[in-house]
Amino acid sequence: MKQSSKQSGLALFAVTLLFIVGTSFYGLAQTQTQPPSPARSRSDEMLDAWNAIGNKLIAMAEDFPEDKYDFKVQKDERTFAQNLLHAAALDFVIIRRVSGSNLGPDFGEGDNPSRDVFKTKADVVKFVQEAVADGAKVIQQQGDAGLDKTSKFFGNRLAHNSYIWTFAIEHSGEHYGQLVVYYRANNLVPPDSRRNQAQQSQHGHGMFFEGLLSIQGFDRQTSFGSDAVNAEN
Repeated sequence: MKQSSKQSGLALFAVTLLFIVGTSFYGLAQTQTQPPSPARSRSDEMLDAWNAIGNKLIAMAEDFPEDKYDFKVQKDERTFAQNLLHAAALDFVIIRRVSGSNLGPDFGEGDNPSRDVFKTKADVVKFVQEAVADGAKVIQQQGDAGLDKTSKFFGNRLAHNSYIWTFAIEHSGEHYGQLVVYYRANNLVPPDSRRNQAQQSQHGHGMFFEGLLSIQGFDRQTSFGSDAVNAEN
């Protein structure tokens, strides 16, 4: 009787599994056959790209230990803090040229602010946050028309604002990559990598099967044996 009950439970589990997998594939097929949603405005797309890399730098600035802010991998490189300050300062240079205003705090000449001005982690975090927020505001305010206008760029030439914003985004991406190396050199995992790992873990096969087994009231080890447990791990 006990064996028959276990077999019935396994059969129900198999049917449930097939139903869920089949439904998932059906939903995926339906999505793939639907026409794509229309493109958003160019300024909305630019804003997304600006915020995406900007928020990654903010997360790093907030997350990295303050006692390691002056760390650098090699002696001829910028420190962790200097990388953030440089990326944000160049953003402000771009923002000021495109907007025609003097947005942002006074950080001196050029795009390499001194640590004497931004002495603490909180100072650096605030500076990066302000750069990302002010840039986003300008992109939103100017809209698509603003992307087609021209501003003075490096090398004493004019360039379309769309090109200038893209340059700034790429520049921030380069320094983000450098800071990932600084994280790894200190045996730390960058915030964005931790977020991705958490999402993958939540949606992994282990949780999927665990949920199904829970629904059916099975204990993995007693129902499937230790081999199944080892295979899953």
